[in-house]
Amino acid sequence: MTIRPFTRELDACYAFLGHREAYARLMLAVENRLLGVLTGEVGSGKSALLRRLFRSLDPMRTLPIYLSLADLKPRDFYVQLLTHVEEEPPYSVAKARRLWSEVMARREAQAEREVVVVIDEAHEMSEAMLLELRFVMNHQMDARSLFPVLLAGQPELRKRLRLKKYEAISQRIGIQYHLSGMSREETAAYVRHHLEVAKLQRPVFSESAIQMLYAASQGLPRVVNQICSQVLFEAEGNETEVVEEMHIGRVLTDMERQRGTAG
Repeated sequence: MTIRPFTRELDACYAFLGHREAYARLMLAVENRLLGVLTGEVGSGKSALLRRLFRSLDPMRTLPIYLSLADLKPRDFYVQLLTHVEEEPPYSVAKARRLWSEVMARREAQAEREVVVVIDEAHEMSEAMLLELRFVMNHQMDARSLFPVLLAGQPELRKRLRLKKYEAISQRIGIQYHLSGMSREETAAYVRHHLEVAKLQRPVFSESAIQMLYAASQGLPRVVNQICSQVLFEAEGNETEVVEEMHIGRVLTDMERQRGTAG
């Protein structure tokens, strides 16, 4: 085994249909400097998708800025942005906003690397920060934005953006996508892919094991990884050749017991 299967390192190497579509839309948002919104349940692979997106950006042409702060507020936002472009952030939000606009205009005029802003866990953004996006995306009234902004978060983000008070933000959304779990067939292909990349010929997963794995995980990559990692650990210890339904069931029971203990 050259690399451990079902780890974060392999997530971005395998793109199922939902990831391919989401990736294509996010790239479109980047290329056209749009406000893009990516949502998905916990464990649906949003972070893996963002890592893949960042790796694909040309470092000579783009400057990715990744933000993941709980309850992100406007001042925190501008402090992070200005720090990334090596500017001293003013204390006032209004002054920081103005400085950021000036910096972006200067970078555009001088053909410097294009900034790509990604805000992860965006469902936790403060109301003030969500409303601030109106100013962030419009350098001048109705002008094309000078940089793309991608919001990634749980499904609550979509619900918040539908509220009347955020209508001005919703109207600026150029690209959006909801990432759901893999299908049963994609889950089976996902498992095979991880085993192949790790150069593991054994154990193989039976059809009934895959069915139970899919039912328990709903095709969410993180849950699939958790279950399969534990299954492989036990399979190695017992020299199991074929993973059957009972092996998946045993791991699920143990995981449920552990959750009960933790609670």
